[in-house]
Amino acid sequence: MESAITELGQQLSQSHFMDLPQFEGRRRAIIGICAMDSKARSKAMTSILQRLQATGRYEVVYFGEKTILDEDVGSWPACDFLIAFFSQGFPLEKALQYARLRKPFSVNSLVRQFLLLDRRLVLQMLQHVGVPTPFHVVASRDGGPCIHPLLQRVVEQRMGLRLGGSGSGEAVEVEELDADTLRVGTDIIRKPFVEKPCDAEDHNIHIYYAQAQGGGVRRLFRKVGNKSSEFDAGPAHVRTEGSYIYEEFVSVDQAVDVKVYTVGRTYAHAETRKSPVVDGHVRRNSEGKEMRFVTQLSDVEREYARRVSQAFGQRVCGFDILRAHSQSMVMDVNGWSFVKGSSEYADKAAEILDARFQEALRRRWFARFVDEDNVGRTTYESRWVLKGVFSVCRHADRTPKQKTKCVLHNAAVAALLDGSSTEVVLRKPDELHRVLTALDTAQRQPHADDPQVHIAHVRDVLARKMSQPGTKVQLKPQRLAGVQLVLKWGGECTHAGSTQAQDLGDDMRNGLLLINRSLLDDVRVFSSGERRVLSTVEAYGKSFLEDDKAQFMDRVRVRADMLDDSTDAKQEMEAVKQQLRDFFNFDGPLADNPYYSPDMRAPVEMAALGPREFLRGICDIIVRLVARMEDNFARLSSEQLAQLQPDWCCHETAELFSERWRKLLADFTLADATAYDPAKATPLYDSLKYDALHNRRFLEHIFMPADELDRELLAARPSSELTSAEYPPDPLFAQQDVRQLYSQAKQLFDFVTRCEFGITPEQRRHIAIQASVPLLHQLLCDLHEVRDEPNARTRLYFTKKSHIHTLLNLVFLSDMPTMVPHDQVGELDYLTHIIFEVYERQPDVDADVRREYSVRVGFSPGANCPHVLDMNIDATHALKVLPRKNFTYHMPLDAVIDRLQCLLDDQCVAD
Repeated sequence: MESAITELGQQLSQSHFMDLPQFEGRRRAIIGICAMDSKARSKAMTSILQRLQATGRYEVVYFGEKTILDEDVGSWPACDFLIAFFSQGFPLEKALQYARLRKPFSVNSLVRQFLLLDRRLVLQMLQHVGVPTPFHVVASRDGGPCIHPLLQRVVEQRMGLRLGGSGSGEAVEVEELDADTLRVGTDIIRKPFVEKPCDAEDHNIHIYYAQAQGGGVRRLFRKVGNKSSEFDAGPAHVRTEGSYIYEEFVSVDQAVDVKVYTVGRTYAHAETRKSPVVDGHVRRNSEGKEMRFVTQLSDVEREYARRVSQAFGQRVCGFDILRAHSQSMVMDVNGWSFVKGSSEYADKAAEILDARFQEALRRRWFARFVDEDNVGRTTYESRWVLKGVFSVCRHADRTPKQKTKCVLHNAAVAALLDGSSTEVVLRKPDELHRVLTALDTAQRQPHADDPQVHIAHVRDVLARKMSQPGTKVQLKPQRLAGVQLVLKWGGECTHAGSTQAQDLGDDMRNGLLLINRSLLDDVRVFSSGERRVLSTVEAYGKSFLEDDKAQFMDRVRVRADMLDDSTDAKQEMEAVKQQLRDFFNFDGPLADNPYYSPDMRAPVEMAALGPREFLRGICDIIVRLVARMEDNFARLSSEQLAQLQPDWCCHETAELFSERWRKLLADFTLADATAYDPAKATPLYDSLKYDALHNRRFLEHIFMPADELDRELLAARPSSELTSAEYPPDPLFAQQDVRQLYSQAKQLFDFVTRCEFGITPEQRRHIAIQASVPLLHQLLCDLHEVRDEPNARTRLYFTKKSHIHTLLNLVFLSDMPTMVPHDQVGELDYLTHIIFEVYERQPDVDADVRREYSVRVGFSPGANCPHVLDMNIDATHALKVLPRKNFTYHMPLDAVIDRLQCLLDDQCVAD
């Protein structure tokens, strides 16, 4: 036996990551993930856990928020290795109790995470281990840091440090001696200085500038959109309530901060980002993440990383470095942090953690490791397990939808109906050629009531669009006489949409494989009949189930009755649209507008100007931009136009771009008597966003005044704009008129879209239920079945924007305990998805109780970025889908079923 153990130890010590023996026949060790779901199920965490699981030596168990927040620690699942870390809402004390009860190997010390909650303790620890920090003074008004008794004992015994120290809890007097000087107790600090709350979870940090610098204060905060700080030039006084650290302001080299990520004591990855004190503008990449660039650490900085990781007991740790005048200082320690989007980091992190886990198995639990009956044993009966996933998802990125229409009386056009008294849709190539022939006939043999200019326009557009995917003609017999011909094109899934859908499918698959792989054993897919939706399903399926196209599409059931637009809510929606039309066409202040309701929640700018004047502002910008565009098209040669944007995608050309914008101008040209249709808000915003992603260079340059554009054509941006060899200039969109138009168009779009599915709560209820009855019935059936049947399952529903809006309204109207107010939801972008997650807990075998079920709704606003003009777009032109977050708190499954059923019952009573 001893020789076998020795041989096994030698084999382990000589092995490397990914090629350790699989220990066939032995149970795998359990890695327990004890963190809030937004962190535990993040893409960065998943990428590391996948690599660990690929070794064949580990099983991953997610504790889940339901267990962490609601269950006694004695009911938490057992594990061999524990990944547990604090974030907002995490019960750190409870996790510490669990670790002391179960005694797993903790990747990061739980008790020493209490250090990270108070910036005073962080600074004290950094000073104790010889890591330099900026000069600072402390103004405590709260009695000093709250120190956990166990933390005090551990730090004092292991490091010889008494946390807090003498006098740390005494209140000190803070006095502004003059405009630039602050006295804190007996200490003096002069501007510029930084004012940091002692509470590490408070990110409202102020920087006060000296009079010689112009004075004022820059207020830093957690990133909101593309802003991380704001500057106030007025007189600035320090805050007088709360406890603060006043820190010398360090002017960093090259205006960048350094973010350091450690894994163990020997590995540290570092990235630079633009300092938020520069201008408060956040630079983002195509994933919507803050732009960062890998940088090398010096030997001294690597030593700081080792000391920070060791002193704070955090193997996986992040902290911030300031580099100034060839020196480095640490200004903050953040605890568990990931490098996002780096395969190299994920490989290294998994390699180091795997090696540490294997060492722990050999040294600390050698007997358990040899005894295969003990390794990996856990109490599954006490754990909440994800049993059902029911996802309703919008289609991916598409080209702008466009249409033109007219009513014609010509017999050749009427003959296209082929005797039908209902709408006819023609989309096949031969069918479109028949329409073109009929229009030619209508021109040669005109009907007295048919304006020739309309026929010529429709005929010209059809001739140029009929070869594009998605072009179709709808023929609608009119009640009195004639046929309405509606020509539609666009609205097709783009190459960016395919990329987005594949990425989302891959993320979903990887997440379910880690959480509960049996969810992939029973998968059913339902889709709208729209081409862009089916294209999304096809791309999603390639990565979600790793089937080929034919295999996956065989699984897909088209349910137009459930997932396409419903006409049941048409009357109610038309009433809402009419109120919106009346609202926008009233020319006067908002207070006098008889069609305004407080439920509309008009944006600030619209409320100040009045809706009609707000529209005039948009129209003025479009007139100015299109005039410049026409001038530039007239002046520039085809070669010069190609220089603005050499490559086009999605069947687009410079001529089609200009045509689209001329139509937008026509839609928004407001003479005094012109009635505005709020439905025009969507094409304007869609076109702006589409061009910002797919035609960025052309959008920025074609709308420039002639002299500016000529200068751009003559020379590229000067190299003097570069601030460092590794940091390119801000990818700012320079055309300010387009910026202003985008801002106002988004306000208009958000307002109209939110209102068109119901202005009052009662309207939202009627529209949501009437439009979603089949889908609501199906979801209720899914919830009943997952409760009553033994197997886990996944159901995927792919649909259009309207069903996403109405389903989300149903969640609000059902009185589920939502975590986000209705007015803060924002835009529901491409691939927005709403997920009903059903968790099951099976009691111990001897317990005389039924299984319990809990439901939580997750939500992602899709491939959304409110500041798309500030993003650095890569060659895919694809915005990344934002991660799913919790939208509701947990509720008993039966209560959710009852509330959703009540909505259907109300509808039955109304009918």
